[in-house]
Amino acid sequence: MDIGSVMSRAVLTVEPGGSFREAAVLMFERGVGSAVVLVDGKPTGLITDRDALRAIAREADLDSATVADYISGKLITADPDTDVVEAARVMREKGFRHLVVVDEDGDLLGVFSMRDLVAGLLRERRSEAGV
Repeated sequence: MDIGSVMSRAVLTVEPGGSFREAAVLMFERGVGSAVVLVDGKPTGLITDRDALRAIAREADLDSATVADYISGKLITADPDTDVVEAARVMREKGFRHLVVVDEDGDLLGVFSMRDLVAGLLRERRSEAGV
């Protein structure tokens, strides 16, 4: 099974200069754990619920903080044909729960998360069992 078949296509996107508080509120309202940071329409970073926790723990001024202040490390991407097990291995090794999926031109296609991994594996198991 490839990640393109189970990734989330409805992706929350934000800009680096945007309000970090507003991005965190949008993530909460949409029930997602991440937002892809776009510059000129291309994914350049990711902010996550963990970044929000880090900001709160450090008593950041969330009214003046920008998305750029809390972008998670170097963006790691994958193509939609990446096998889910390989994607899970990369996520485990790198210590993150979201993988940005892009096409050959670097355009955003979706986000593959641990939630998508579990849903895909369960769907595959049900299919194998004939359920």
